[in-house]
Amino acid sequence: MDQVEELVKVIEQAQADKGNIVIVTGKPGSGKSKVLREAARMKKWTYVDCRMLISEEFLSIPAADRGLYASDLMATILESYNADVVILDRLQTLFVPVFHINVDSLIRKLSKKFTIVTAWPGYQKNGTLCYDKFDGTEAIRISPDGFKIWNVD
Repeated sequence: MDQVEELVKVIEQAQADKGNIVIVTGKPGSGKSKVLREAARMKKWTYVDCRMLISEEFLSIPAADRGLYASDLMATILESYNADVVILDRLQTLFVPVFHINVDSLIRKLSKKFTIVTAWPGYQKNGTLCYDKFDGTEAIRISPDGFKIWNVD
């Protein structure tokens, strides 16, 4: 079984469980995005580049309030695809500090409406999902409790 088929099985199990999140991990350049795109194409699942979730409506909200409305606005965008499984790529787009988005909270809220699958742009350390921007301006730590973690080899 190849990696795409393996990932499809993990996603289908998460979909059956309702409300689950699949996090795809792997080293930079390991092919996380490629596997996500191929799985989406194979199963006709909705593939969304997270840059598409930063709408004009979202940007018109005062910066300090964006975190309050992000999940509702982004859920509305995703609902327009009429999909059960949503594959979010380029998750780090949502990490930009000026957006004031708690990505952990966001994907957990979205998972109540969709099975969410995303590539983690960082690494795992001591059981925690970590992301550090190269210039040190961003450090995100998320507990993977309740997530299904699948690693690209």
